[in-house]
Amino acid sequence: MNKYETVCIVRPDVAEDAVKGIIQKTTASLESAGGTVARVDEWGRRKLAYPIQKKNEGYYFVLDYTSSPEGSKEVERLLRLNEDVLRYQTIRVIETKKAQTAAAAQAAAAAAAAAAAATAAAQAQAAAPAAPATAEAKTEGGQANG
Repeated sequence: MNKYETVCIVRPDVAEDAVKGIIQKTTASLESAGGTVARVDEWGRRKLAYPIQKKNEGYYFVLDYTSSPEGSKEVERLLRLNEDVLRYQTIRVIETKKAQTAAAAQAAAAAAAAAAAATAAAQAQAAAPAAPATAEAKTEGGQANG
């Protein structure tokens, strides 16, 4: 299983329900092929960098998913056959050891910060009751002497 990301641009004159149908059809295809969809990010209508089929705008969406190579090819086949799709591109996301190490370091730093905050809170709580007790002892000591 590999991680993939597919960006798709749909014609701007297509109804939003039809765009939702395209997204639903591709996610259903992935799930039937044994893949899992991690995230569907709809960017909405945006201006294109250059005209495509005499269109200056398009409806963008991004699919992040885990699938076999066959599942990814099926998604591309569905998008290629759909006349409402202007462009699509699929990339395989490769997690490098550097990225994995950075993620692990970030998680460790967050855990250390949480532990430090808990320790500081415990110390503050322990110091707070001790302060009045010493003040009382000084007062009592002062009364006993004087």
